[in-house]
Amino acid sequence: MSNPKQAFGDKKPPLAYIPLSAQLAELEALYDGMLKYDPHNWRDTMVEAMTYVEAAMRHLQLYKVGEELTRDTFVKNLGAVKACCSILIDAAAHGTLIDNRRKSQVEADLLHQGEEWVERLKAVHKERLRQRQQAELKATIVLDELSEETVRNLANDEVIAGQFEELSESLPGYPPNPAEVGTPIPLVDGFLDPGTRFPPWPYESPSA
Repeated sequence: MSNPKQAFGDKKPPLAYIPLSAQLAELEALYDGMLKYDPHNWRDTMVEAMTYVEAAMRHLQLYKVGEELTRDTFVKNLGAVKACCSILIDAAAHGTLIDNRRKSQVEADLLHQGEEWVERLKAVHKERLRQRQQAELKATIVLDELSEETVRNLANDEVIAGQFEELSESLPGYPPNPAEVGTPIPLVDGFLDPGTRFPPWPYESPSA
């Protein structure tokens, strides 16, 4: 048989789900405000919504750039953000909130629509990176098929040498690094390591 008190309590809001650490941070900020002003002063006089919106934004920005505590009374900036939000909610519940927000459904929609261009740009740049890595790997494989002797022989042909020089200079990391002949091509997930100087073996320029 279940406990009747438990069955009754299960119908109530589970306040225990609010982390105590967050409650204490908020309480610290509210207690600081109580000592400066009066407890629940926002219930006694009308308060403007934007006053607390802007205060919350300032505290959040300070936390964002690395300031954990306020500079005057050393309470947690995040606790102050929660306190501002609590005052807004409580003032609205008690009918003492002046809603002076500049509302704009257009701006709200634009913010939600931002998810679309974020995903689009991520996809575009991911594909560009894939294509660049494939092109670099393809060029590496083609050049790797040429022996060092063949490359030096090509230097005797001015036309071919010029084409090879143009190709080499167009590749990232030119001139090549002084790796040993036969050094394995560094691959990451099947693609040329983007941090590798290209080509990764010591072929000399045909014009040298």
